[in-house]
Amino acid sequence: MPEMNYALLRGKIRDCGMTQKECAARIGISESQLNRKLAGEYVFRQDEINKMSALLNIDAAEIGMYFFQPKS
Repeated sequence: MPEMNYALLRGKIRDCGMTQKECAARIGISESQLNRKLAGEYVFRQDEINKMSALLNIDAAEIGMYFFQPKS
C-alpha cells in the first residue's frame, strides 16, 4: 500500500480550530493513535474516516483528497 500524504488533513484539523488531541478525543481514539495514523504507520478505518469527515465538515466528494492522497 502506498504511503499517504495527510498534510491537507492536518491543515483541516487546524483550520477547524482543533488540536490533534481534541480531534482524536472527539472521534474516539487516543492522540497517539491519531498521530501514528497521520504519520502513515497505520491506516484509517472506515468508521474513523466517517467520524473525522463529519467532525471536520469534509464533503463526501473530498474524502479522497484528505485521506487517500499518495505521497509523491
